[in-house]
Amino acid sequence: MNTDDMQTPPILVSVIPNLMGGEGHIIPYHNAVNKAAKCLDWQHIVVFSPDAKFTDIPPTWLPSLSPEDLEATLHPIVRIFKFTDILKLSFSISNTLKKDIFPKSKTSILFLERFIHVQLLALLIALCITPRKNVSVWLLYRRDTHKDKTRWIYKLLNKSIKKILAPGKFHLLTDSEILSKSISNYFHEPVAVMPIPHTEFMGIGATHHSTQEIICWWPGTPRPEKGWDVVKSLINDISENARQICIVAAQSSELIPTINSAKVKLVSNYLTELEYLNWLKESDIILLPYDAVAYQERTSGIFTECIMAGKIPLVTAGTWMATELAKYDLTELIIEDWSQSTIIVNLIINSAKSLSLKAKIKFMQTSYHNFHCVESYAKHMYRLFENSYN
Repeated sequence: MNTDDMQTPPILVSVIPNLMGGEGHIIPYHNAVNKAAKCLDWQHIVVFSPDAKFTDIPPTWLPSLSPEDLEATLHPIVRIFKFTDILKLSFSISNTLKKDIFPKSKTSILFLERFIHVQLLALLIALCITPRKNVSVWLLYRRDTHKDKTRWIYKLLNKSIKKILAPGKFHLLTDSEILSKSISNYFHEPVAVMPIPHTEFMGIGATHHSTQEIICWWPGTPRPEKGWDVVKSLINDISENARQICIVAAQSSELIPTINSAKVKLVSNYLTELEYLNWLKESDIILLPYDAVAYQERTSGIFTECIMAGKIPLVTAGTWMATELAKYDLTELIIEDWSQSTIIVNLIINSAKSLSLKAKIKFMQTSYHNFHCVESYAKHMYRLFENSYN
């Protein structure tokens, strides 16, 4: 082990090839990574591809990557032939490293937590044309990539990146214990399980509504795999208890209540952090009717935030979320069949009023707070850094 290198704090570089228009977890995730790096007295720089659809970027982030969208709707295999755009991204990564990263620290870690195969290919090319003696690469897989048609491409790219780096400098990560076993078996690499760090709230306050209605929030972008059809069916239920419920969802869900059904409150498709936290605070129930196949192994940041906030989720059997709830004897919140809307409505009402259920959520909340936090994330990062020298 080179003790001099070990004692020199590295510079952690978050590489973001696509901001996704500001949707999802990307910005809060890397803001949390920044806080974790500060816990270790590490430098942290975020480099990203500019996105005309989203300009509310933290001022310290560096828009130095090429803006070409390698994720534009094309067949996964066809994307491989976008050579010019792949090379543009490669050269922008290489130039950024040489100009903005290497002069600031002897040791650097390139961290990607959201990417597709062509972006990973661009990283490989960039490393081939860049000094890399003291460069580490951390790749966080959050999807069941081992089931994709392109899985062999990821496997080949992983092996190629590992081969050109110094021993111990390549690490695979995920945030799901279930997924870690699957991708480890496929890639034939150890996979570190990381906390989900963008959950910095422990109990955001009790819910006090001006009315007696039960607020059920279906957060995030409306998509079929997140249960769009399920939520539509819920608002068509006209049982007597349905009128006690108000379902909150994004405007793009286009949910329309019927007579004697649950109420509907449509909110902005792009909530600010404050707005997001406010709806989390106001909600009694978080609806997560996610597809069991799509979410069998992958995690949900929204579910984690829900538990961290002490709220009650309803989830689909067979998902990662269901596995997590079962660990804490919360199987009553796991739904086998979402099509029985009247049964779901009654479950919502009973769950919102159950003191014993809330006590079990409180216990799970405490456990989650100890693991899914910035401090825990920092400890896991340092452990990975240590392993680079063993």
